Amino acid sequence: MSYITREDGEHFVIPSYRDVLSAKQKNILKRDILMLSQNYGEYITMQKKGTAQFEVAFSPDRGYLLGESIWHYFKRPLEMIYCEAIPNTTEAILVIVKNGSVYLDGTFPLDSIPEELIIFLTQQNNFEIYIYGDVPISQTQQEGKFNFEATSIKSFTVLDKPVFPTLPLLKIYQLQLVDIVLKSQGIGVFPAKQLLLGIVVLGLLWISWSYITSQRVEAPKEAKKEVNPYEAYNASLMTPAPEDVINRFLEKLRVLFTMPGWTPTVITYAGGTVSASVQTLASKTEELNEWAKQNNATVDIQQNGIYVHMNIDPARRTVPTYIYPLKSVLAHFIDRLSNVYPGNHLKLGTFDNKGVYSDVPITIDVEDISPIVLSLIGEQFKGLPIIVQTLSVTLDKGSLTGTINIDALGS
Repeated sequence: MSYITREDGEHFVIPSYRDVLSAKQKNILKRDILMLSQNYGEYITMQKKGTAQFEVAFSPDRGYLLGESIWHYFKRPLEMIYCEAIPNTTEAILVIVKNGSVYLDGTFPLDSIPEELIIFLTQQNNFEIYIYGDVPISQTQQEGKFNFEATSIKSFTVLDKPVFPTLPLLKIYQLQLVDIVLKSQGIGVFPAKQLLLGIVVLGLLWISWSYITSQRVEAPKEAKKEVNPYEAYNASLMTPAPEDVINRFLEKLRVLFTMPGWTPTVITYAGGTVSASVQTLASKTEELNEWAKQNNATVDIQQNGIYVHMNIDPARRTVPTYIYPLKSVLAHFIDRLSNVYPGNHLKLGTFDNKGVYSDVPITIDVEDISPIVLSLIGEQFKGLPIIVQTLSVTLDKGSLTGTINIDALGS
């Protein structure tokens, strides 16, 4: 379900997609929002993020954003976890905030919540944690419950009463039709002020031109527009961050493990899509189709087998501000990788000189590793000018074997 209905009838929505979009050119921003709304829903919210960006959430349903509303209730900490048991059910509301943005929100079975949190054991965190009710999260080690190291916790609060039943309805987090929100932000409306300014400027230009021609002075030729030699480099590195791609891949892998009576065998990633060939354990395709509907997946029956496809939507990186020497990038990554996955696992392709920068394809071979090790490998990409092109692993008794194909860029 894409929303939770409160007792008073208000809907709190779990968006189908969130993204941070550039606000520098409003016509491009409007185009991107309209295109995304066709796939992810006609109701949106927009919040300023910095001076030149908007954080946009999309949904096919009306209501108020669940994660952001709860985050605002707790004074918008940079990193936060909130978990509230839902009465008379075996589920809980879970909201996770990372780096000042909602990373995950929704309702989850109690026994699946530790799986959603385990990825953060591989990261440096400073969580403000709030819990209510009998949830599988504790401040100290308890049997059957998940706990963080003390260094990852800024504060841990056990609440006396739940937040959701009295959560305020904030207009900034109310999902509305795309056209209404765009107009409220001054995007796509008739630019009366700009038109008036343009008329004034044209008038001044006409007066200047008349004066210049009367003096018989030749007007200077318009300078040619310069081409940014780093445009291709910048465009390449505005793709999703590789560590985010790996994390989203692992999220979908965990979802694939929940297929009733089916098991994934070969799982691949390319172009924003995770695909898995699946085999049955004496289960019907009808059950697989029903599971796919509930998990935003599609089932593809082909001549050589049955496949499940799931889209991932990692956030795009911002424009890079510096270009590092390629050899330095490679050395830095090799040293990082050796700390978590020692051994000779890299194969370098041919260096391709593209003028002001070069790139090189790299294949990383992984063998009999756990999902946690794959997550640790993903963390080693952080901050480096690297692009994940494809990822392919086979699953055998819980271990992963396969390849990660990346491109490294630099001067």
